[in-house]
Amino acid sequence: MAAAEPGGRPAEPGAARGSTSSSPAGAPPGSAPAPTVDEARARLTARQADLLTALVAGGQDPVGFDRGTLDATRQALLAKRRAGVARRWPVLASERGFAELFDVWAAARPPAGSFDDGLAFARAHPAFLSTATRAELLYGRVGERGLAAIVDRSEGGDADGGGTLLALRAPGLGTLILRAPHRRARRSGA
Repeated sequence: MAAAEPGGRPAEPGAARGSTSSSPAGAPPGSAPAPTVDEARARLTARQADLLTALVAGGQDPVGFDRGTLDATRQALLAKRRAGVARRWPVLASERGFAELFDVWAAARPPAGSFDDGLAFARAHPAFLSTATRAELLYGRVGERGLAAIVDRSEGGDADGGGTLLALRAPGLGTLILRAPHRRARRSGA
């Protein structure tokens, strides 16, 4: 049964209560029309993209969100991302200062997956890498190829002096990492 309007007359079916005009959805006369579903979806999609960019790619904090909550979420997502890289690249993650350096690096970049994040981080910080880490990265890079040869040259920052690593992979034979020590510049007059 339809609700009655003031004065005892029954309201028309589908009419909004208290509405005295033909404005959509009971909006006051003269107000802007309600957004369409497509417009609302577009706004929601844009807000979600802004939030995602703020959380994982160094974007500005969107309006209307608590900064403390955003910071806590950002830190949790960075820790999860760092843990994924550590599972995929354990030798890289064991490097001294990895966690702090990775968090600074990753905070401004969208995630690409633990494999690609580890490689991109290593490429951005070559002096940070020990020979063992460079070898781990080479194993990972050649691991999914049938036949491969990859050279990694480094001035090296670790105690063993860096040097050149060569990764060779052949079907049925596996992967071999060869190391040539870094040649130091000769002293003039020697």
